[in-house]
Amino acid sequence: MCGIHGVFHYRGGQPDRALIERMGLVQRHRGPDDSGLWMQGACALGHRRLSIVDLSPGGHQPMPDETEQVWVAFNGELYNWPQVQPQLAARGHRFRGHSDTEMLLHLWQEKGAAMLEDLRGMFSIALFDVQRQQLLLARDRVGKKPLFYHDDGKRVVFASELKCLMADPSVPRDVDPRALADYLTFRYVPAPRSIWSGVQKVPAGHRVLFDANGARVERYWSLPVELHTPPSPEAAVERLRELLREAVRIRLMSDVPLGAFLSGGIDSSAIVALMSEVSSTPVRTFSIGFEEEEHSELEHARTVARHLGTDHQELIVRPRALDLMPRLVWGMDEPFADASMIPTYHVADMARRHVTVALSGDGGDEACAGYDTYTWAEQYAPFDAIPRTLRRLLAWPIHRLAPDHPLGRKLHRVALDTGERHLEMMSEFSPPSRVAIMSASLREAAIGYDPYATPLALHRRAQATLGAVPALCYLDAMTYMIDDVLVKVDRASMMHSLEVRSPLLDQEVLQYLASLPYDLKVRGGVRKWILREAVRPLLPPAILQRGKQGFGVPLGRWFGGSMGRLAREVLLDQRARGRGWLDTAAVERLLSGTSLQDPQIARRAFTLVCLELWAQTYVDRPREALDRPMDGPLALHPAVQGPASA
Repeated sequence: MCGIHGVFHYRGGQPDRALIERMGLVQRHRGPDDSGLWMQGACALGHRRLSIVDLSPGGHQPMPDETEQVWVAFNGELYNWPQVQPQLAARGHRFRGHSDTEMLLHLWQEKGAAMLEDLRGMFSIALFDVQRQQLLLARDRVGKKPLFYHDDGKRVVFASELKCLMADPSVPRDVDPRALADYLTFRYVPAPRSIWSGVQKVPAGHRVLFDANGARVERYWSLPVELHTPPSPEAAVERLRELLREAVRIRLMSDVPLGAFLSGGIDSSAIVALMSEVSSTPVRTFSIGFEEEEHSELEHARTVARHLGTDHQELIVRPRALDLMPRLVWGMDEPFADASMIPTYHVADMARRHVTVALSGDGGDEACAGYDTYTWAEQYAPFDAIPRTLRRLLAWPIHRLAPDHPLGRKLHRVALDTGERHLEMMSEFSPPSRVAIMSASLREAAIGYDPYATPLALHRRAQATLGAVPALCYLDAMTYMIDDVLVKVDRASMMHSLEVRSPLLDQEVLQYLASLPYDLKVRGGVRKWILREAVRPLLPPAILQRGKQGFGVPLGRWFGGSMGRLAREVLLDQRARGRGWLDTAAVERLLSGTSLQDPQIARRAFTLVCLELWAQTYVDRPREALDRPMDGPLALHPAVQGPASA
């Protein structure tokens, strides 16, 4: 994995070399093995390299084609390059090395921006064509690799990490009130918006082209919503098994040590089982657990490790892990409050001491309908047959109940449609509670903005062909998975210079699963039925029969101790009060008494703590301090320290 950055003055001007060099140093943890910088005319490309394939100098970037008229800085892995490279060679293209990056240059010569459709893998790309004076920025289909940019109408500056972009003093540092509303709702800031006004993310499955005419944002891929009925359930299971084997096999391509995250759930267990099928040595597996047994999956992970004979490592995460919060908040770049970033950080740290690449089970819940929220949606589905006007009448008594009363919440949800109901269940602060926690000035600044508008449009698109409940899988895959799950994994792993690969997010696997009827994903009350059947011969029955547990964190218990004290210190501090984002009285009520031991209240408090720590990190400090966490410089992981790291 790597980090890319650069500048293009598409309407006159020249880059500042010192600025590009500073930007590279900010994200050196993404690529400690090598660095590169190319400048010519109006464009500059920078690169930080984590060597995975072709460890020789032949993989150095930015990389030119043979004419030095096309240059590319690339972050990611292209798993189909062993197949595409010979095809290009047969058509007369000459290759100088064995890097998948070089394939991009030749594909551009043949197809231009349409080349993205030929790529199978995870990537963010910055490619500059000297003759055309055109810059291409692009992101892979599901957005595994990040890419931010600021376009002022004459010049674009871009980077893999937002903190890297902030090294440029011309990039505005004004918080977007709509992004704050998004964050309080979802615990993250959805693409294409970023927390900063004027800074955007290249959305997953999109490309952005810059030239003298300005910027053009184009979608080149979207998860399909057309159904295909297989000949039989057995045929569907066999086809998925074939696709998964291939997706795992091509992700074992590496010139460095490789292992896997293992939670004991069906997704990661399936990946490790398929790895074990083709590996000549025991697979290295890494697991994280908690002292609180109801949150820990370690015993299940051990069951899988023993069954498959893996070389297994594990670690217990304790409340003192909260000492890492300033570092994690810095690493996430934007306000982000998925508490599972804590164990993800630790499992990445543990894995990096043994391997450079780890496979994960990310994507299985969205692709195979694994979340409990889909069960809740199915339970509410009978009410959706009732006209909405009548449902609102049924919900009328809620005005007599407290907003968080269990019966009140249920009656309120009866009045909603499937998409709205799902979004409320997925929200940390529902619309009424969000309005209550926001200050009057923030409410005024975000007036008229609805965080649900874009995701509801996605749900309606899928619902037209899939049905209301099955369309929730599409909705989560296009929102929560991209902007929460994959952000968490990318940032936490890259803080340790660890590459993570996700076979369940392979485009062939995703597209096939998206095309299948819902009753192959949920069958006889069993969630992820087709995935369980595909790996049934490889895993013990106890694992195949497990339900969804998730990578949860015991926040309620933690908030009863040190986390509760931290929340009060951070959120009732004068800086937080004076920021003007939150209603002070509402925050005090949230933190009062023993309410923090309630899991929902604890999650809300955690969301607010992460926001304030982010503000102290990125709003209060000068730009020159943003290259390091509040608790000191980020030392490279011990596994990657060396003379080439500077």
